Formats: sequence, C-alpha cells, structure tokens
Amino acid sequence: MPLQPILPTWLAINGANDASPSYFQDLRLGIPVFAGGLNQGDYFDLTNKEAAQASYVTNGTLYCGRFRRVLVDSGATAGNVKTGTIGLMPSLAAVIADGDPAGKPTENIVTSYDQSLGNATTVRPVVFLNAITPGNYGFVQELGIATVLGRATLTNATPSIGDLIVSYTAGVVDDPTQSTSLTYALQKLILGAAIDLPKSNGLFRIQLNLPVLQE
Repeated sequence: MPLQPILPTWLAINGANDASPSYFQDLRLGIPVFAGGLNQGDYFDLTNKEAAQASYVTNGTLYCGRFRRVLVDSGATAGNVKTGTIGLMPSLAAVIADGDPAGKPTENIVTSYDQSLGNATTVRPVVFLNAITPGNYGFVQELGIATVLGRATLTNATPSIGDLIVSYTAGVVDDPTQSTSLTYALQKLILGAAIDLPKSNGLFRIQLNLPVLQE
C-alpha cells in the first residue's frame, strides 16, 4: 500500500532531487539502495503544520495536501521542472515500462508538460515543488493547497481570488477570462481555484481540484 503514515524525517519534501527512490545510495558503487519506508509511488497526506515543517524554505513553504514520490522521466525538459510548474502522468517512459504501448501505463513516472504522452488534456496533472533533474526522484503535489507559477502575462486582465486556474504551455498556469462560457477544451485544463491573487510571471497558491488515482 503506497500510503505512508510517517514521513521520513531526513527529507525536505520540496528539496528532494535524488538518484535513488529511497534517497540512499551505496557509498562505494553509487547505485540506489532500495529500502523500506520510501519507494516510488509512496504518498503522504500532510496538514499545514506538517507540510511547513517538511519544507525547504529556500524553495518555498508547503501547505496541506497530498505529496507523492515520483520518478521524473529522463526525457523531461529540465527547464520546465521547477517550483510551481505542472507535470503530467503518465509519461512515454511509463508506457514503455509496462511493455505494452497500447496497455495501461504505470503511474508515478512524471514528465514535463511539453513532453506529455499524446494530448496534454487527457493525462493526470501534478505540481512540481522544486527543480528535479530528469532521471531523478522527488516529490509532486496532487491534492490540497499548492503553489503554482503564472504565465508571463495572464489572459485575465483583472485577476481575482477565486478565479479558476488552468494549465498552460510549458507547465505554467493561466487565469482565463472568467466571464466567457466554459468550453470542453478549457474544462479539461482546470487545476483549481486561486486562493491568492493570481500573478503574471509569479508564484501564487491555488486549491487543487484534481482526480486521485491509485494503481
């Protein structure tokens, strides 16, 4: 069962960029050490206090939500894997790992928004918490209050708290015009609602409204 009731105390969730899923490597060989307590796909549900205590404040403060240990696909675009950008599961690597490109892809392998498998609106979005080198392990957020990165110029000229926030090119987010009719295409991109004033080219918090999958 991937739910972990106790967060390993050696980790800052938004500072993880590890060559091993467990964080530990063999000191002589440099190869991953597979150990109990932390594996690819493990997740934690944290309160505001718990998330703040597990934060690397240089990369920002975390808030309540669900945080999952994932592998960042080696084919991801490194510049799009950073604090507040949107990642997507599954990646092409996840499908290949299952051995059947037409079959059910493995979760917990995340790629950058621009490298998604097929149409970006048909796969599962998550939020990157910090820069993670493609091919390494870290954490993403999939529920709760998350910090996201606004695009250079938001579509909505008068953004407000409570606006619906959508994913956008390269994994940044947008505040679309709130007064127009909601289309099916736009609905697929909704991440949640702003709880801070949305910022162009800046970080702000949203309450995520995303599907939860366990495989």
